[in-house]
Amino acid sequence: MYRQEDYADICAQLKKYRLALGAPVALLLALSALSFALRWPEGVTAALSILALCLLIFCHIMFISPVVAYRRHLDHALRGKSHDTQGVFVAMEQKAVTRDGLRLYPMTVNVGAGIRDDGDRLFYYDANLPRPDWREGDTLLLTSYDNLVVKWTRVKIKA
Repeated sequence: MYRQEDYADICAQLKKYRLALGAPVALLLALSALSFALRWPEGVTAALSILALCLLIFCHIMFISPVVAYRRHLDHALRGKSHDTQGVFVAMEQKAVTRDGLRLYPMTVNVGAGIRDDGDRLFYYDANLPRPDWREGDTLLLTSYDNLVVKWTRVKIKA
């Protein structure tokens, strides 16, 4: 599902966003410093500083933070510790949710009846990827870290 090229692409995208969004903030801060040095009215210096801070916070929350979260996810998916789980696919939600800054589809997989539970496990599938064509009852081998699916394969049940 994930490749090293995906990680390189997201790192390049993050660098591009930081440069593109950092330039206006740096310009506003430079103007603020200039207005302070030239003794412009205090209101102008304060307004430029506040505008730079607001722009920085807005850009970080809206543009930088989601890309950083996805880069972290790809890093864990490619290099992190993962485990395999085999189970029967039950259902996948149609609507994506946001968890830890990532858009994900919640899905349920039954891993077999346990001693104290019904065996259903909650996993999350990346909403940026095409939805798989799983049908209820398909047996899957899921590779995941935490409960985020990073790789999957269909498993043939031996009769």
